[in-house]
Amino acid sequence: MKVILFEDEHVGDLYPLTCVRPVFDLRCGVFTLKQKVERKFPGAALYLETRDELDGVAAERHGEGKVNSHEAVRADDDILLVTAGAILTGEPASYTAEEAVGVTGEGRFVWAFLKAETIQGLDAAAAIGIAQEALGTLATRAVDDVLIRHPWDLVARNAGQIIADYEDHYTAERKSTPLKGAAMIGPGENLYVGENVEIQPHTWIDCREGPVILSDGVTVTAHATIYGPCFVGEGAQLLAAIVRGGCSIGTGCSIGGEIEASILHANVEKRHAGFLGHSYVCEWVDIGALTASCDRTGDCGTVKLQVSGHPVDGGAAKLGSFIGDHARIGAGAILDAGSVVGILCDLAAGPGALPKFIPCFACCRGGRIAEGPGLSQSLETARMAMSRRGQELTEPLTDLIAQTEEITRQERTAEIEGGSSKLL
Repeated sequence: MKVILFEDEHVGDLYPLTCVRPVFDLRCGVFTLKQKVERKFPGAALYLETRDELDGVAAERHGEGKVNSHEAVRADDDILLVTAGAILTGEPASYTAEEAVGVTGEGRFVWAFLKAETIQGLDAAAAIGIAQEALGTLATRAVDDVLIRHPWDLVARNAGQIIADYEDHYTAERKSTPLKGAAMIGPGENLYVGENVEIQPHTWIDCREGPVILSDGVTVTAHATIYGPCFVGEGAQLLAAIVRGGCSIGTGCSIGGEIEASILHANVEKRHAGFLGHSYVCEWVDIGALTASCDRTGDCGTVKLQVSGHPVDGGAAKLGSFIGDHARIGAGAILDAGSVVGILCDLAAGPGALPKFIPCFACCRGGRIAEGPGLSQSLETARMAMSRRGQELTEPLTDLIAQTEEITRQERTAEIEGGSSKLL
C-alpha cells in the first residue's frame, strides 16, 4: 500500500505557519503531522505532494523521490490519500478495510482509501485530483479524525496530542533514564528522560496532569518548573523557565521566562523573562527580553484574528500569537491576543501593543508598520542566525523566501497604507 499526504486548496488558512513549509511539517504534540502518519502506517510507502513553490525545500527535507513524484499516483498498488492537515485517530486497519472517503461533518475531505483497479479508472495526475474524483465516485462517511484548519487548531489540540503520542510511542518503545537532580510530583510512568539530559538542582517537574518528555541532550537549569503535558525536543534548553501544561518545545530551542499551552517549532530563541501563551512560534524566531504575548482579550470574549485579509473569530477565550519563521521581536514588545506576524519581520516595542497583523518582511517601529530592510538584508540576517547553530540557508530555501517576498508584496503595501488589522 502507498500513503500520499497532500496539501489541499485551504493551505492559505494556515498562514503564516506554512509560508516556508508544507502543512504536514507542522508540529502538534510530540510529532509533526507527517511523522504521525508515518508511525501509524510503518509498512507503507509514503509520498508527499506540496505546492509547486515548495518543491525544492520539501525534497531537500524529505527526499527527492518522495515529493511530487509521478510514481506516487501510478495504479500499481492500493492508495490511502490523506490531506496534509489530518490527524488520524482510529486504528490503522480501519482506514483500509474497504474503499471509502472519510469526511468532516460538513463534507470536507480528510482521507480516502482506493484500490489499484479503482485508481486506473480515474482521470487525475495528482493526489488532489484523485481526492476530488473520489468524493464524487466513492461512498463517504463522517469520521472523528482531526482536521487542522487554522493555526489555533494546533494549539488547542496540543496537550491532548502530547498525551496520545506519549501513550502510543513512549510507554512501550522507549526506556527512560532515571531522574536525578530534580523534585517530581505525579506518577513516575508519566516522566521520560532521554540520554545526556542535564537537570540542575531545584528543578520542579509536575506530571499529575500529563507526561513530561525530556528528549536527548536537553538542559534544564536550576529553578526551572515544568508542568505536564509537555514535550521538550533534542538539545533544547530550559533556562530557569516556567513551562506550563500543553507546551511542545522543538529541537534546539532556548527558553526562559514563562510559556503556557504553546508550540515552539524548532530553534526558537526566547532566553529571557517575558510571557508567551497559547501561541505557535515557527523556526528561527528571536524573542527579546520582557516581550509579552497576551492570550486573553480585555473583555474576556473570544479572540479575533486576521485570516486571508478578513477578521475571523478564533472561537476561544485564550489565543496568543502566530509567528512566522525568522521573525525578530525586540525587547519589551507587547503582542495582543490573536496577533499574526509574518516571516522575516523585524519588530520593536511601541507605545502599547503592536498591530495585530504584521505582514511578511515588514518592520514595526513606534507601533507603525513600514517596509522592512529588504530581501537581501533579510536573507543575510537569516543566514547569520542559522550559521550560529551550524546550519545553512540553502539555495532552495533562499529561492522560496524570495518567492514569498514577491507573493506577499501587495499584502504588505496594503497594510502599510492603511491595513486591515484595525478591523480587529
